[in-house]
Amino acid sequence: MAGSTSFRPAVLALLPFTVNDSLQLAILREMRQRDIDVFIAVLEQGSGGYTADAAEDFRSDQRLIDMRGLKISKSVNFISEIVANFKIELLLQVGAPSAYCQIPYVKEINPSVKIIDTLYNRSAHSLDHFLYEKCFDAVVVESQDMRGFIASNTAKADAQIHVIESGIDLGRFSPTTNLEGEPGQKPFVVGYLGRMSPEKNPLGFVDLAERLHQVIPELRFRIYGEGPMAAQVSARIASSSASKTIVFEGFAESSAAALAEIDVLVVPSKLDGRPNVIMEANGCGVPVIGAPVGGIPELIVPGVNGFVLAPDRHIEITDLLARWLADPMEFAVIQASSRSMAEKRFDRSRMMDAYEAVYRRFLPAG
Repeated sequence: MAGSTSFRPAVLALLPFTVNDSLQLAILREMRQRDIDVFIAVLEQGSGGYTADAAEDFRSDQRLIDMRGLKISKSVNFISEIVANFKIELLLQVGAPSAYCQIPYVKEINPSVKIIDTLYNRSAHSLDHFLYEKCFDAVVVESQDMRGFIASNTAKADAQIHVIESGIDLGRFSPTTNLEGEPGQKPFVVGYLGRMSPEKNPLGFVDLAERLHQVIPELRFRIYGEGPMAAQVSARIASSSASKTIVFEGFAESSAAALAEIDVLVVPSKLDGRPNVIMEANGCGVPVIGAPVGGIPELIVPGVNGFVLAPDRHIEITDLLARWLADPMEFAVIQASSRSMAEKRFDRSRMMDAYEAVYRRFLPAG
C-alpha cells in the first residue's frame, strides 16, 4: 500500500451489512489508504432495498469477517478473538443494531480497546446507544442537530461528541451540459432520489407532484430509488391523476447520472440526518427543496442552494417553481450558487481528514 509505514494501527468496524456506494465503506476504504489497518465484520443479513457491496478489496486482504448467522453468545467471543488475534485498538460500531448488546461484554473482556459509536439520525437504534453509552469512549455524528440530540440525552462530556460533516466527491458530482436541446425547450423536471422507505417519504413526493401538476401541468417528475416501499410507490403513481407526468425509474445505477436528468430535487423526509443526496445535487448544480427535519436545514441556505420547505407546503413550492419557470435567468443563478455552495462546504476531503483525526485520537501513536 502506497505510503505504508512499519506501524499500522488496527481498527475493527462492526457493520450490519455492506451497501454499494455507502458513506461508511467509503470512509473505511479511505482510512486504509491513510495507513490504518481496517477490518470489517458483517453481523446481519442484508436488508431489502439495498444493493450489496461484495467488499472484495477487504476480502482479498483477509480483512472481511462474516459473522452473519452467529448467535449473540458466540458473537461476543468471536469479536473478542478478533480483537486479540489482530491486535485491534479501536472498535467502531457503525449501525449494526445487534452489536449493541454485545459491546459491554467485549469491553469487559478487552478493557483497553476504545469504542466509538456512529449515529447518523434519530432512528430506533439511537436508543440502543443510550442504553449502552457507558461502553463508548466517544460518539460521532454528522450534524449539529444530532449533537444536540445526543447532548440532551446523555451523561457524556461535550468533548466526547464529535461532529463530522459529511462530504462528496466534487469531481464525480459536477454540472453537466444538456445536449438534448436549447434551454427552455426541454421539460422542467422535479425529482426524488432516495430510498423507498417510510422515513424518506416518497409518497409525500407523489402527493406534491399531483398538486404541482394541477397548477403547472408542463412540469415533469422523476423518482429514483429502491426499497421496501417500491411496489407501493409504483402502484400509487399508476393510479395518480398525474401518472402521465411521473416516471418511476427505480434503482439508479449512478446518482450523478440521475441528477443530470433533474432540474430541482425534492427531499421530503419525515426523519433524516445529513442526506448525501442534497450535497450531491448541489455538486451537480441542482437546487434542493428539503423538509425541515434532522440536519437538512443545516445543509440549505434559503435562496442560495435551495429552500427549506415541507412537502405539504404546496402553495409556496408551486409559487417558487412557477417563478423559476417564468425567469430562467433567476433559476440559472441558483444553479450556479448551488455548485458554489458545494465547493465551499461539501468537499469530501475535509470529511476524511476529520474522520482520520478523530480515529487517531483513540489510537496509539506507534
